[in-house]
Amino acid sequence: MEYVRNGGHLLLGPRSAMKDKFNALQPERQPGPLAAFLGGRVDQFYALDADVPLTGDLGSGTASIWAEQLSTQSPDTTVVERYGKSNGWLDGQPAVLTRKVGKGRITYVGAWLDTGLLNTLTTGLLEEAGVHPILPGVPNGVEVCRRTGQGKSLLILINHNTDAAHVSLPEPMRDLIGSQSTAASAVDLPAYGVAVLTKE
Repeated sequence: MEYVRNGGHLLLGPRSAMKDKFNALQPERQPGPLAAFLGGRVDQFYALDADVPLTGDLGSGTASIWAEQLSTQSPDTTVVERYGKSNGWLDGQPAVLTRKVGKGRITYVGAWLDTGLLNTLTTGLLEEAGVHPILPGVPNGVEVCRRTGQGKSLLILINHNTDAAHVSLPEPMRDLIGSQSTAASAVDLPAYGVAVLTKE
C-alpha cells in the first residue's frame, strides 16, 4: 500500500487477491485485503459464454471469458467502465474501478477486456505514471532492453516473431554482434534475431 501512496500505480485483474499465500480462499470478497484500499469489491463473478459489451471512459468494447460485477465502497472510487445490456445480471454494473491514493493509483479490472480497451487502459496508466518506452515505435513482438554500467549503455533488441522486423533507431548505433561494422539509424532483425547496439 505504501507503494501506491508514494506514487506507484497498482493494476489488479480478475480474481486478484482471491487467495492467500497458502492458496487458501480469503475470508473477504475480492480483492481480499486490498478491498478497503481500493474502495470497492467484487460482488459476483462468473465465466462468460458470450461476449458482453462495455462502455465508459476507455471507450466501447467487449468483455469475454470472465466477468466480475463490482461495487464501490468509497465515494472517491471511480467507475471507469460499465457492462452494457447483455445477460441481465451484469447490465449497467461496474466492470473497472480506480481510486487515487496519495500520489499513486489502484485500479481493478473485473473483466477480460478486448485488446482495444486493454491497450487504452494500459497506455493511460503508463502515461499517468510517467513511464515511456525505451525505444518508441518498435514493431509488435520486438523486445527492447537497456543495460547500463561503468558509464556505458547498450540496447538489446530481441525479435520474438517468425518474420523479420525493421526497427528505426533514434540515432546511429553499431550492432556489436551483427555483421554490420558501421553505425546505422535502423536495424533489420531476422526471425528470432537479436541485436546488441551501442552508440558510436
